Amino acid sequence: MLLVDDDQAVRRSIKLLLRARGFSVHDFGSAVELLADHGRAPCRCLITDYLMPSMDGLALLARLQASGWSGPAILITGCYQKDLEKRALDAGFSALVEKPLTDEKLVGLIAQCLDKPPLQDKSPHAP
Repeated sequence: MLLVDDDQAVRRSIKLLLRARGFSVHDFGSAVELLADHGRAPCRCLITDYLMPSMDGLALLARLQASGWSGPAILITGCYQKDLEKRALDAGFSALVEKPLTDEKLVGLIAQCLDKPPLQDKSPHAP
């Protein structure tokens, strides 16, 4: 899983959630940071913020696709715009999710993208 968000607290929260659900997560603080990491492991899904300095999530997905990456992608945003969902889907995103994110919604969308049932929470506090 590739995770890109310039907000360190949001990125950490999502990373901890996904790792608790059994996902391997490689996180980056910017699109530029991800693109500069030529040694990054191949991943099956991208989760990226929309508005970030230097390059937004739409441009990031376009750059990854241009380099041959074809996995599913989820765009997250705290700045919902009326036409953003259409632009995201047209760009190749599987889904758009508004912040604040709920654990169940994000994990459910990832499972749909990867076409498998959601993983159960492995944390000691899981019901």
